[in-house]
Amino acid sequence: MHLNNAGKMEKKRKTQIFFMLAVSNFIFFLFFNSSISDILDMEEYAPPQNYYVKSMDAVCNYSFNNTSKWAVTCRVWGLLKYYHPNLNDETLDWDQVLLDRLDIINNNDVTIEQVNNELMQMIEIAGEYEMLIDTAWNDSMNMNVNLCWLDHSFINNTIRQELRKIASLNTITPSQYLTVTGRDFKYPIPKEKAYGTNEILQYKYRMLALFKYWNVIYYFYPYKYLMDQSWDETLSEFIPLFMSASDSPLYKKAVSKLVTRLNDGHCFSSATPFHDLLKFKFIVLIDSSTVIRTPIEGSLLERGDIILSLDGKDIRSVRDSLAAFIPSSNQPYTDNAVNGCIYKAITDGCVLTIMRNQQIITLYENKKNVSAKKDSSSIVNRISSDIGYVNMDILQEPDIPDLMDSINNYRAIIFDLRNYPSLYLEELFIHLCPTQDFFYALATHADLSHLGAFYEFKCIVTWPDDYWQARKPYNGKMVVLINAATKSAAETKAMLFRLYGATLVGTPTAGANGGVTNFLLPGNIRVSYPAFGFYFPDGTAIQRKGIIPDIEVYPTMDDIMAGRDEVLEAAISFLNSN
Repeated sequence: MHLNNAGKMEKKRKTQIFFMLAVSNFIFFLFFNSSISDILDMEEYAPPQNYYVKSMDAVCNYSFNNTSKWAVTCRVWGLLKYYHPNLNDETLDWDQVLLDRLDIINNNDVTIEQVNNELMQMIEIAGEYEMLIDTAWNDSMNMNVNLCWLDHSFINNTIRQELRKIASLNTITPSQYLTVTGRDFKYPIPKEKAYGTNEILQYKYRMLALFKYWNVIYYFYPYKYLMDQSWDETLSEFIPLFMSASDSPLYKKAVSKLVTRLNDGHCFSSATPFHDLLKFKFIVLIDSSTVIRTPIEGSLLERGDIILSLDGKDIRSVRDSLAAFIPSSNQPYTDNAVNGCIYKAITDGCVLTIMRNQQIITLYENKKNVSAKKDSSSIVNRISSDIGYVNMDILQEPDIPDLMDSINNYRAIIFDLRNYPSLYLEELFIHLCPTQDFFYALATHADLSHLGAFYEFKCIVTWPDDYWQARKPYNGKMVVLINAATKSAAETKAMLFRLYGATLVGTPTAGANGGVTNFLLPGNIRVSYPAFGFYFPDGTAIQRKGIIPDIEVYPTMDDIMAGRDEVLEAAISFLNSN
């Protein structure tokens, strides 16, 4: 189960993806206030060779009805938006072209002929183009999208043939709807017009929002094949929901719920309930019971209290309601995120019913000003004479040289990754890497000539000679602590530790990995998704299932009442027995 793992890079040196991934995941945390920049010259781009193809369920049959008329309109509009060569500049407002068609399509008595007429008008407005077909590209399944709906929907033959021609064209990026970013590989970033909050009171702008989001995910999301439900089915499911979301709260709920259908903890919206994955230190789930692990500052709660209700609602119902609107990759992520929401409710003030020492008690919690306290603990702590502990949460790059001097005094080191380290850690990983050239991951990236297609990219780091010769290799045993708070770039670090031969102890990680980008929807809602995929070198996915520890350890009520860190204790026990 153990391979071997590495990392460190000269900051000015161009490498494969390792640190770009960290940058992309850092940008994720800033996505409400910023967007990815670093738009690069496309002349360097060369078409890839190894396409990443995954089978997935598709909806092909769209017989005419009040839902399918919208679904087909969405798909036609999106295909033209990203593939028609005349939409690469800003002379045509494709949003407005759609908005102008919707009133006729919305008519309950609209006929097939009328809808086809509106779709044909879209094609005609897009204009004439040169037919330069890529003869080497003839397999639409390589695109990880499916064009079967062209042959099995109500559209007429003229539209069908024209769309097939357009779908066979090479796409041109950047365009008015896409920028391109990346260094060693490049991927598209959506550019969307900003709309205010009043427009979404009109059904047209809500449908525009749905169409925008659905097509971005359809063409640019690398993990579409891992969704619980076909993205095609999700489109039909959400058409009536967006049509009926006639006020701002309903619209925000519709967007939040749509985002959850990606089953991805990286896919957020600014309408998503706030949750902090690091509150596992205060609240845990034990055998379906919501338990206080550590008393919250200023709270009446005590260690081991079991929450039965929150503001008069059964806690299980509360958990289910919250989970319905939290984007999540797996159940551990969901449980941990819901715990974070409950923590926020407690600090905001609420009424709780709890069980303490077999007695049911009602607590009235006031609002608390709980500020994040700076961790004042040491980076390296002595567990025993030959075992050290490294707090990855507070480790900074300037600390690395002293860290390596310290840990080389120990037979074994425990690295705690139940957090989100604030740095890339290249200065650490060079000391742990087994070889100067190291193949550490597979990535999947968009083919910019055929939007919707993804190709494989081997991530190989090569350490410069001077850095490699100056390193201080650590040859002792390594154990890494992980849980559902180990997410995104932290999961990449956990993956690298495993490749370097570390033993992972704890619970499965969040299962949300890949460089994250974002764009705006009508109503000024910002949404995010990972623009490229990331995998172990053998192709094993981190996405959805997370990284499964070598030794799984879960808390018990005895652990809670004794104030034990059961994961840390299991790691120490493992090292003492080996």
